[in-house]
Amino acid sequence: MSRRLVVALALFVVSCGSSAGSEQQILSNFFRAARVRDNVTLGNLSAVSFDPRTEGTVQDFTVTSISPEQQRRTLPIRELTAAVAKAKADDTELAHQKKIYQDANFPALQRVVKAEQEKKTVPGPDAAIQTAWIRWREEQATSTRRLNEARAKLASEQEQAVASLSAPGRDDVDVSKMDIEVAMKAVTVNAQVKTPDGQTVPKTLVFTFQRATGKQGGQSTEGRWLIIGIQQQGAASPTT
Repeated sequence: MSRRLVVALALFVVSCGSSAGSEQQILSNFFRAARVRDNVTLGNLSAVSFDPRTEGTVQDFTVTSISPEQQRRTLPIRELTAAVAKAKADDTELAHQKKIYQDANFPALQRVVKAEQEKKTVPGPDAAIQTAWIRWREEQATSTRRLNEARAKLASEQEQAVASLSAPGRDDVDVSKMDIEVAMKAVTVNAQVKTPDGQTVPKTLVFTFQRATGKQGGQSTEGRWLIIGIQQQGAASPTT
């Protein structure tokens, strides 16, 4: 047999045997980190955990199936970033207008606040000031809540994309100006799990993997696969 043919066959065997290679390595590192509660390593691999105090520890496992990539979707990072900027500008402007009203009615507002603290009825013309001030406070609270909700929604979408696209130990990649697409796949494993009470039992676990791809300026960056969900086969809902 020629040397070239031997090399070609070796490469073929490696490629066939490595179909689950990356998933196997990720899961090996995940279970090892979970076992010793290494939260730093877990944070680089996964958005979920496998707590040895409640779930037990995986002693051994085999990857039994990997689904094709599915549920590809585009993250609206730019739109959500713009929504946060608008909500922040609106909140700042409302706070400014509220301050103008406060400065223009400061003596009356002092009386209103004092009466409220003493749980007394606000008399005369000050009652109108109290009504207006209650409205200002409610509008400010609503505006701040909208800003916080916009920030939370953006953070939720960004977090896993940033984790996937950023190299562990390095600065986070700025995804605010990227077009982000995420792909998902399911990885099923048969595992031998040592439960918290010391028994070793077989369990089938289904892991949801996700990877982000970022595009900017004609260039595309493919991120790492991360674990974003775990479900025990037959369980009602995934661990997230």
